[in-house]
Amino acid sequence: MNRARWLRLHKYIGLAMAAFLLVQATTGMLLLYRGPVARWIDPAGLVSHGTAPDISAGTAVARAERALPGFAVARLFAPDVEGATYLAELTDARGATRYASVDPAGGGVLRKGSVWAFPVEAALQLHYRLMAGKAGMAVVLLNALALLAMAGTGLAYWWPKKGPISKQLSVRWNMAFRLVLRQLHRTVGVLMSVLLGFMAVTGLLLVVPELIGADAPALQRPAASAPAIDRALTLAQSAFPDSALRDFRLTDERLVANFHAPERNPRAVHRAIVTLTDPHIVSATRAEKNGALWMTVLPLHTGNSLGMTGPMVLMLVALALLTLTLSGPLMWWQAQAMRRRSAARKQMA
Repeated sequence: MNRARWLRLHKYIGLAMAAFLLVQATTGMLLLYRGPVARWIDPAGLVSHGTAPDISAGTAVARAERALPGFAVARLFAPDVEGATYLAELTDARGATRYASVDPAGGGVLRKGSVWAFPVEAALQLHYRLMAGKAGMAVVLLNALALLAMAGTGLAYWWPKKGPISKQLSVRWNMAFRLVLRQLHRTVGVLMSVLLGFMAVTGLLLVVPELIGADAPALQRPAASAPAIDRALTLAQSAFPDSALRDFRLTDERLVANFHAPERNPRAVHRAIVTLTDPHIVSATRAEKNGALWMTVLPLHTGNSLGMTGPMVLMLVALALLTLTLSGPLMWWQAQAMRRRSAARKQMA
């Protein structure tokens, strides 16, 4: 394939997917520092203000359900740092979802409502499934494939046949704006192509298993019993006594608890499944024995595998993608405008 065809393919894929990639880049930047950003945006709703004694997780579930009648807690996230709140995800029999933040000090409900009342949770749902279920996941899958294809076609079009690479990447700032824009688009794309391809591949590995997996049924559990939840959670904690709770899910019969397992990686979890009535442990799986693909891939996709440096590097990658998704369509618009002006001049001649 010659360079003109590589460019044409690169252009058409980019124009078709630019808006979706813009959403991925923007939401991805927010999610790199999910907890701190959420508390910065909404300190009134996501920062503990109480001075009363701490409540139990079961009590947090009961308070959230009391605040949203007709909804039952499907998942509860424990506070991840000092001063954070519980975050409950609730569903009803029709599958509608609501959220509530509960102050661990005293149990007051600080914020409740749809996902739009929690901007960072909204960013997560947009990033992962465009808030459109399996159809949204399919678009995210196409996003990843498009990003991978553009990284490859862009490199193929640019690859120099001769001369130093540094010269091929230089930007001549004294030229017209449209030419500077083209050079910047080229240079940013080439320099970030490997990392963008890496993000596309890890994104694919995360979304494909969820896309082909079965949908979770609507929750039919009756109103939660705080003591029953606390008993089950205490039993689950006994399987991993030295690990902090990350979150748990509730069904009509079971509690599935995830405990942080930083000894494997920053995103890994130990998992315990416990029955709610007549509590006993159904299973307890250590992180190092859990073969779930996401547990290996997610810390790579979020940069956590590289410690504090990783998210900062990925922030630069996200900014690069943001730049490319804006500059690409702008370059196309400039080219179209020049063609229209040229055609108009020919008609007047």
